[in-house]
Amino acid sequence: MTTLPRHFVPDASPSSPYAGRIGLRVFMGVVTALFSLLILAYAMRMREPDWMPVPHPVLLWWNTGALALASVAMALARRADARRTLWLLAGGALAALFVFGQWTAWQQLSANGEGVTVNPSNSFLYVFTGLHAVHVIGGLVVLAVTIARLRGDPERAHRAAALCATYWHFLLAVWLVLLATMWWITPAFVSAICGPLYGATP
Repeated sequence: MTTLPRHFVPDASPSSPYAGRIGLRVFMGVVTALFSLLILAYAMRMREPDWMPVPHPVLLWWNTGALALASVAMALARRADARRTLWLLAGGALAALFVFGQWTAWQQLSANGEGVTVNPSNSFLYVFTGLHAVHVIGGLVVLAVTIARLRGDPERAHRAAALCATYWHFLLAVWLVLLATMWWITPAFVSAICGPLYGATP
């Protein structure tokens, strides 16, 4: 066993090609746990008597389409070689459009008197969409770094594109779950599963 730094050891093996994949899976596991806890809090909070229906901006559906197309572009970048950079740029542009669309939806809600403090349901809407948008922005930063380094080792470039595609598919899945939560989970649905609120009249 040697104590020399890696660059002084002639036969030192490079870092594992699976390190990035493992790190991404761990990160996605943490993010999944975070959103799961938020959804659980959302379901429990809506059983209180002051709960009002969550606003349903139509623009969120258009934003969903942009994020879905971004995921498709990332999948194509994973399979392509000659046009990998083009597909990555297209995916990034569509993801940026998604974030801009979310911000526009917030502006529309605010203009209609549906601010973050109007009702707890509004607060959850802003938390869900805002926290998800933060993760999309973080993905865009990593994507920019990936595109800047694509001219290196082709195998490394392929692995980087694969990681980007995996993360974008994950972001789409999380967003679809959040959208379904805000649209279709109602107080009646939660009561049917968990029973009436403690102390409430059945």
